[in-house]
Amino acid sequence: MGLWHEEADIYGVAVKGHFFDADAAMQEADLALRVLPFLRRRPPKALFTERDRKNFYYDELVAQPDAVFEHGTGLIALEYKSVSLQPHSRSAWQREIRVKDMLQCILAGYAVAQHYQRTTACVLRYHNVCYLLTPSPDVMGMILSLIPMAKQYYGDERRVSASQLAQFSVERVRKQYPGPKDERSDQGRFAHDEMFKQ
Repeated sequence: MGLWHEEADIYGVAVKGHFFDADAAMQEADLALRVLPFLRRRPPKALFTERDRKNFYYDELVAQPDAVFEHGTGLIALEYKSVSLQPHSRSAWQREIRVKDMLQCILAGYAVAQHYQRTTACVLRYHNVCYLLTPSPDVMGMILSLIPMAKQYYGDERRVSASQLAQFSVERVRKQYPGPKDERSDQGRFAHDEMFKQ
């Protein structure tokens, strides 16, 4: 199964993309190899899956990741977004990854890490790619600081879900942190500059 790596910083999050053959991955009998095909050498152990509907609480945040795996001394919190099985492109993935999905994955991983007090990797899985997400401390702190406002917005005095907080944070994150570079606009500016040099 082919494996490639793409990396970028998007909206305050370091993202590593692991592309793979989605059809081959779907044939795997083992859950870990099916959803995390880049970990073939040492498949992790599944602790919880979506069927368990396990909630993780930390303070006023609650999250329900699609799966939690144990891998070595750490954990992996997985969010799987099928999005009609649409594949991501190696040339345009930075524009195809959804900010809300990234934030929900990160918040779920945060809740899992705090619950177990163990290092937790956040993996966002689409049809043919897994993204390893590492948020900067600044963006994480900013999102967590929005919990009181998000609780008020959603009308819940006790807590807010990772999905709700992610949705509530999207526009603020977009405004404060740089998104993917638009190569087309860079090419357009270059062509414009070249034209007026003559």
